[in-house]
Amino acid sequence: MEALKSLKTKDGRRKFYKDHKQLILYFVFGVGTTIVSMVTYYICRVLLPNKESVPGWLQWIYSITGTFGIESNTALPVIISWFLSVTFAFVTNRVYVFDSNANTFGKVMSEGLLFYASRIATLFVDLLIMFLLVDLTGIQNFIYEFCAKVFSNVVVLVLNFILSKFFVFRKKQTKDKPVER
Repeated sequence: MEALKSLKTKDGRRKFYKDHKQLILYFVFGVGTTIVSMVTYYICRVLLPNKESVPGWLQWIYSITGTFGIESNTALPVIISWFLSVTFAFVTNRVYVFDSNANTFGKVMSEGLLFYASRIATLFVDLLIMFLLVDLTGIQNFIYEFCAKVFSNVVVLVLNFILSKFFVFRKKQTKDKPVER
């Protein structure tokens, strides 16, 4: 309650922002990432609604779930939206949220590889949630699918913060003093 009272003054808002800057920026850019993900997902669902509408070189993605006897119309849109939103998230998280101090090509590439690897793990979480809630249930309703995608994005957002903070952009500690977060 005290934190909410402090938001009434300019100094209180500044202190609150300073104390919670990382979470606030992660939330703001997480919303941006979610928008990129959702918009590109639905653009792909409109442009590529089924296997027949997909270019031949991408049809192999439909065989991923075909091995389970079920064809997925959500796998390709999830993968495309994942790639675009992860690229957006890497740039914004690296520069604004976690204030990365990687200053060489090798260090940035290392962060990038760790970032994409951690996001691959959450891609599978996203694919699994969408498969279970949309493809497996057979519910073909825009509102239902939208709610499933929002739920999936919330789960993925929380997992991504944890992985980024403690795995990808963790600050190295020096012998003299621990690095502040």
